[in-house]
Amino acid sequence: MKKIFLFLSLLLSASVWAAAQVTLTASVDKNTLTLDDEITLSVRVAGASGNVIMPQLPSLPAFNVYSQEMEQSTINGNTSLEFRYVLLPRFAGQATIGPVTFNHNGKTYKTAPISIRIYRNAQSLPAAQQRARVKTVEKADPSLPPLEASLANQAYARGDEKYFLISAVSNKTPYVNEPFMLAVRFYYSQQFYEAPYQKPSVSNLFMQSATTAQGSQVIGGTLYRYEEQRYLLIAANAGTAEIGPASVQYQTGSSPMSAFDRLFGGAAVSEVKTAESTPITIQVRALPAEGKPDSFYGAVGEDYTLSANVDPVNVEAGEAVNVTVTVKGPDNLKSTGDLIFPKMNGFKAYPAAPESGSLPSSNGSALGYKTFKTVIVPSASGVYVVPSVKWSYFNPRTKTYQILHTNPIKLTVTPSTKTENGFNFASAAHTSNGLQTLGSDVRYLKTDYAPESGILAKLPQYKQLNAFFLFLLAASVLFAAIGKKSIAQKRAFSDAKRALKQAAGEEAVADAVSAYLQKKLHISTGSLPLKSILAALKQHGVKPSTAEAFSLLWQRLDAARFAPGANASATNLSTQALDVLRLLEEETR
Repeated sequence: MKKIFLFLSLLLSASVWAAAQVTLTASVDKNTLTLDDEITLSVRVAGASGNVIMPQLPSLPAFNVYSQEMEQSTINGNTSLEFRYVLLPRFAGQATIGPVTFNHNGKTYKTAPISIRIYRNAQSLPAAQQRARVKTVEKADPSLPPLEASLANQAYARGDEKYFLISAVSNKTPYVNEPFMLAVRFYYSQQFYEAPYQKPSVSNLFMQSATTAQGSQVIGGTLYRYEEQRYLLIAANAGTAEIGPASVQYQTGSSPMSAFDRLFGGAAVSEVKTAESTPITIQVRALPAEGKPDSFYGAVGEDYTLSANVDPVNVEAGEAVNVTVTVKGPDNLKSTGDLIFPKMNGFKAYPAAPESGSLPSSNGSALGYKTFKTVIVPSASGVYVVPSVKWSYFNPRTKTYQILHTNPIKLTVTPSTKTENGFNFASAAHTSNGLQTLGSDVRYLKTDYAPESGILAKLPQYKQLNAFFLFLLAASVLFAAIGKKSIAQKRAFSDAKRALKQAAGEEAVADAVSAYLQKKLHISTGSLPLKSILAALKQHGVKPSTAEAFSLLWQRLDAARFAPGANASATNLSTQALDVLRLLEEETR
């Protein structure tokens, strides 16, 4: 009997001890405030298990509930809930936050009342409390880069706000085309959601998004988090440039998907507020005219590099050689001018459109590249040197122009082994006098015109047959005189027309034109330069305007071979070629 009584006593003591573990406390972050201030009421529930309902706030005639949120934490297996309420004072005077109640397992818990003093403004506070409100001036670490230091100091000056937006630039006096950074940060010390961001507007500046980041900063003992967006800016012209304000529209309170709402339903949402950054004025400096080299194309910055590559370095005459020049450095190369490739005697050059882009950076600065490609075509064999290429930039730190150059590259060209129609620019080696024969279009006739004795001379009995042949010859001349084309001539144009309609590329168009000239006029384009082809057309009675149209067509076909994409499409070239051949057909009857 005693054992049973002892067991029941222990069970009852355990139940009482377990019930005693539930605690309810309430506190505020300040007991004195002004009408322009706010106060945070924190209610903490510890030791409750099972289904938990939210505490019941007392009547608060002196305050409006601005927002509320809940946080749950577990330490050593003990779970606690903290409910935070942001209260805004309604009128000045003495106020009381009554007991907060909490019901759990049939038992009610209450907190002690809290007394609050509300003043009309800061000047109404007692002198001691006014002195207590004076904050120590905080400053950024002097070792920080200028942009980061400016952002940190602006944030320290705004530490009395729970939400604010600031912006800063890395350079307020850049040169034209000198890249610099704009950073925009949204700071917050409490929860927010539904915050659309509007980037700043700019004038006399090019702006592109660079990087995003997140971070935190302790301001006046309060932990602030921030969201950061950076932009790369480049000034277009000397003078004043403006960066307008960025803005964020934010809402405070608990999100509709937060734990608070899942437990208690409904969201405590405040009104929409807007945070704006301060506009920034930039003074853009002009680049000095003194000492500006011809190889300067507008790049401003430091630590640029220049390199060149030639591929292949061993070719036949008439084959394409790719020359690639690449510049790397600060990411403002897209707006710089195009490189002018030096002239090379004996070569045709076909520059392609430059390419530019961004490069990864380890220190957060914006890096980029720009690539210039040129196709060069040698017209004769020999050993050549692709000359050094110069490229310059302005260094804003030293305020001087810096010239970069590539190393010369050896190029070996052997005689061409190609014999097909079209673009055979060189098929002969150098002669002993240093010149090179590219081709010829005139075959010399024999100077001895004494005919050998023919069968008609030896056989006088065939005089009637000879007369018949003379009649046939006269008939042929008559057909030619009245404009009748030979079968070969008709076939030349019809074959070219059919080939041009089926041409899938510029090479097929060139082959069709070359075949027409060979069949129609016996002009071999594979061994003749353009100048000789035009001379041959002139001998066949082609008008100067038609010869000019042919020259333009041939140069476009020539360029399309070595710089594809920079010229008309194959369809356009086929149409143009057909028009030119039709003119030739009419003028060379």
